Amino acid sequence: MYSAFKLCADLKVSEKCFRVQRYHDGKFEETFHEHVPSHRLSLESELETLRGLVDQCAGWPPIYILRSRLNKRRGGPSQYPGFTGHVEYPEPGVLRRYFSSGPATAWTDEVIAPASFRRRPPKPQRRAKS
Repeated sequence: MYSAFKLCADLKVSEKCFRVQRYHDGKFEETFHEHVPSHRLSLESELETLRGLVDQCAGWPPIYILRSRLNKRRGGPSQYPGFTGHVEYPEPGVLRRYFSSGPATAWTDEVIAPASFRRRPPKPQRRAKS
């Protein structure tokens, strides 16, 4: 099933669409929307970028950013809550990766199946008159 949530009309094959929204005063505000070529970011860089965008949008102080990335081993300072993430398919041929924490959510959309992406259904054929 496709979520159809906030589809980007400008998304193209071979690019990634980055978006960030923040919950503020009872409503969601989009704070960032940018497209970059897919070949310019590895998956690891994409995920780190999403985490950084959440950090910035949530307005976290540096200590929160640092401690949210600590592992769960014993000793030392306590670990702050980190991120929640998930993957979904907003429309045919598109993969979305989300990261959220507190009031901020960031995601990327990427076309992974160009043959399925925004295919127009065939036009109905008219019946021949007899």
